[in-house]
Amino acid sequence: QQASLDENDMLLSSIFSAIQRSSTGGIIVEGTSGSTGISLSTLAAQRGHSIIIVMPDDQSKEKQTILKCLGAVLHVVPTASISNPNHYVNIAQKIARIINDDFGSYGVKASFMNQFENEANFLAHYTTTGPEIWQQTNGNIHAFCMSSGTGGTISGVGKYLKERSKLRNSDCNVCLIDPPGSSLYNKVK
Repeated sequence: QQASLDENDMLLSSIFSAIQRSSTGGIIVEGTSGSTGISLSTLAAQRGHSIIIVMPDDQSKEKQTILKCLGAVLHVVPTASISNPNHYVNIAQKIARIINDDFGSYGVKASFMNQFENEANFLAHYTTTGPEIWQQTNGNIHAFCMSSGTGGTISGVGKYLKERSKLRNSDCNVCLIDPPGSSLYNKVK
């Protein structure tokens, strides 16, 4: 029972900190292990919103320091499986729901970015990164290899390159290079 109260107190502490920091009433909430959170924190600071970053505890102190320097409210949670309600993405979604349900009537609005399920992640790379690679290689590309986080970059770029290659009656192989232990390695394996 005590652990549950402590967790709820920590959630509320993060929420209250974010509310105090927002000059617009807008709060961005995201579960991330790094780079997306850094990008969103930069955007939030520029727009006057606050941001709550929920991050697993196995990430580097340097990432945490960068996020804090960008003004993010950092909420670090123990590493857990995505199917666990205490996984960092699930906690981020819960925080956004609490803000909207409990503080919305006070002019506070949370937006959960949901990078892992947000189609904009894929579309950004399909419409920009893929065409840029195609142009820079003059369409002479037979393989695209990369590691992955959410999968948005490899799937967006990969789909674009495969479609363009087929128009030229060639093929572009898309290769995921992730080490054992990564979520996509385990999903593919």
